[in-house]
Amino acid sequence: MVKTEGKVGGVDLSREKICQYVWATYVDATKAPFELDEGEALRFFEKFYAKHPLNEDKECFFYGILLYEQAFQDETHRARFLVKAREVFEVYRKVTGDTEWDAVEDRYADVQEMIEEEGLEEKVKAAVASAPSVPGMVMIPAGPFPFGPDGEETVLEPFYIDVEPVSNAAYREFVAETNYRPPTGWESRPDLSLPNLPVTGVSWMDALQYCKWKGTALPTVQQWEKAARGPEGNTYPWGEEEPTAARVNCHWNRRRDPELKPVADYQDAASPHGVLGLVGGVWEWTNSVHPEHEGSQYIKGGSYVDPADPRFVVASSFLWAGKKTKVDILGFRCTKALVL
Repeated sequence: MVKTEGKVGGVDLSREKICQYVWATYVDATKAPFELDEGEALRFFEKFYAKHPLNEDKECFFYGILLYEQAFQDETHRARFLVKAREVFEVYRKVTGDTEWDAVEDRYADVQEMIEEEGLEEKVKAAVASAPSVPGMVMIPAGPFPFGPDGEETVLEPFYIDVEPVSNAAYREFVAETNYRPPTGWESRPDLSLPNLPVTGVSWMDALQYCKWKGTALPTVQQWEKAARGPEGNTYPWGEEEPTAARVNCHWNRRRDPELKPVADYQDAASPHGVLGLVGGVWEWTNSVHPEHEGSQYIKGGSYVDPADPRFVVASSFLWAGKKTKVDILGFRCTKALVL
């Protein structure tokens, strides 16, 4: 079980305690040793599974059971809870191979029947379509996508992501309001400090502090890649066509110095979800730790100094950087959880 902490029902609770509550209340049918706001617990799970793929958790059934039970207590979100519960139960069955446990199978049969009889999928599609917009961001819907070079099916909850990397202009607002230290490159590299260019020269911690100020988060490597590749798992954000200078801000001409350009110049490189600047331009921090390089995070996307090489512009490619790294080819963008 992945360990994580958070606020649930106004107190500090671990994911383990939420699961303990669900087990006692809905599997053993005994009294849980503590009270829990189930609505808050569901919101906790929704945020958790936006960053931790369902298919990597053999205990995701706790989420499915809580969704199922809450569907009978929350009429407003009943359709969404039941449709999501079916998805979670299907992931659990596929990951574990267990299709005989009554705690899951009885509920799974119920949700299938209710979804079909009541046409709940259409209601859910309408609810997602009416989700609130977030300026400068697009919503990446829930569902599976092929992740990584091997195209491993991965399931995330919905989330918002910035259409473009954080710009110098946006970062200046953060610096001005918080008195945070500015990137040193704003003085040493004025060509990189233009307002409409992605901010560079920021460490992973700098990026986190910006996100904290903004009320957002850094994307996980899975979130970043889903935003880039779409549900079909495109090789490049725009599809399967080979990269061109009109689509990717890379170092195409070795006779000239590389140049960072505004992301808006590359509209033809939009991903299936409408996200821009995902390859070329600047490498981008993610919130995913590289397991083999201590103190390092995954970075994605390639940069303006790199050649148009598959190592850099294929959407599944990655590198890593130490958390304290500050270089003029590394920036970031933000995400935000969608809780309907």
